[in-house]
Amino acid sequence: MRLSEAQIHQYREAGFLVVSRLFDTETALQMIQHYMKRRAEGPKSGDSGGTTDHPEDPNHQYPRMINMHNWDGLTGEWAMQATMLELVEQLIDDKPVLRQTMLYFKPPGGRGQALHQDEQYITIDPLIGVWIALDKSDRSVGQMVVVPGSHKRGLLQVEAADTAISFTAVQSVMPAGVEEFYVDMEPGDALFFDGKTIHGSYMNESNDRWRRSFICHYIGENAEDFDPPQGKHVSHLRH
Repeated sequence: MRLSEAQIHQYREAGFLVVSRLFDTETALQMIQHYMKRRAEGPKSGDSGGTTDHPEDPNHQYPRMINMHNWDGLTGEWAMQATMLELVEQLIDDKPVLRQTMLYFKPPGGRGQALHQDEQYITIDPLIGVWIALDKSDRSVGQMVVVPGSHKRGLLQVEAADTAISFTAVQSVMPAGVEEFYVDMEPGDALFFDGKTIHGSYMNESNDRWRRSFICHYIGENAEDFDPPQGKHVSHLRH
């Protein structure tokens, strides 16, 4: 699949791009069924329900899974889907290497994740995230939020987040004058975003809807590690 010049331009300028139906609805449903089954099996390495100061958060009953490709064959197949790799390669101008996989469940009432940059966690550049909606994603369920153009501002300072609404305790210091953009997505749609694009989500305020998502992070074959300046990595706030 070849991206148009307009799509590549949008990614370069805005720091994100939505590709509709990267996975068909049947595959999105298969993912839901598969990961709900794997979740029911019990704890997995790296599970995270978020900060413990809000034990009522249903994310604790359905914690985020990470790096499932290390122990789950289907995850590896989905993460290495040919079309997705082709799109990543066009956006980062480098051969993609899988760095991380995650599955967020976000049940009704679940906290979101404070707005952040992925390179405030993963100090490798280039880095690209691919967020696949498995359920219909809109404002009611705490859809993905991005800040257009924020990737051009470099790595930003971190500060404490409000854990009443975020299952993580760290967020980016928001630059003055920027605006949040709320991304509506259907099952199987993919959001590609730069490692420095500010993104995150708010609470799932619905009573009966989930917002499950399959996330992959890729680096370039020629990507380089970097040392984040003081105050610009999540670990700097924790110590």
